Amino acid sequence: MQLTEKIYCYPWRGRGNNCNTYVYAGEKVVLIDPGHIQNEFRENCLENLLTALQQDGFNIDMFDLILCTHGHGDHCEAATAIKKKKQINVAMHKDEEKHMVQLARLFDRLTGQNTALPEIDIFLQEGELELGPEAKEIIQVIHTPGHSPGSLSFYFPGEKALITGDAVFSGSIGRTDFPDGSMEALGNSIRKLSSIEDVEWLLPGHMQIIKGRAAIDNNYKMITRMFF
Repeated sequence: MQLTEKIYCYPWRGRGNNCNTYVYAGEKVVLIDPGHIQNEFRENCLENLLTALQQDGFNIDMFDLILCTHGHGDHCEAATAIKKKKQINVAMHKDEEKHMVQLARLFDRLTGQNTALPEIDIFLQEGELELGPEAKEIIQVIHTPGHSPGSLSFYFPGEKALITGDAVFSGSIGRTDFPDGSMEALGNSIRKLSSIEDVEWLLPGHMQIIKGRAAIDNNYKMITRMFF
């Protein structure tokens, strides 16, 4: 589903757990949060995603980079299967490297799964990620810990689009009761995100997207009243 000139959204509509996936189709084609391969209900998450991508003219060979907002399996597991089909770098915050192993083993004990975890090829930190040899396009990488220690959000200024992972949802926020979670850190992260003025699309890791500055502002205000 195309949202802007360069941003595509693939919302998860299954029964079990999985994330929304996004594509930035600019000078470089970037896949963001590819999700699970299969979830706890044995739904074929990656297979469904690849079908949806093909309907918009995308295939694995077209992607130049995989960005993950954080290292939980419902956001990053499918990167392992994609890397088997194409040599492609996976980028994440360094603080997710140990955390994602710890959380995967916890989830596996609860669900009986055996979550595959990707190797992190590029460690990201807060700042500008330049795309293309002439750096005509940038992604603003924002460190937004709280749900996990290395959670990242990605702001695309040319598209006025903000991908928040599991920091902010429509009417809710990410969990902080997992190991390394912090409600205080998440509150600070949400305040940081709410200060970005030129946002017309808030694109969360789960649930529906929020369109329009007024609706986005109202969402931040409601979340602040409810949780902070």
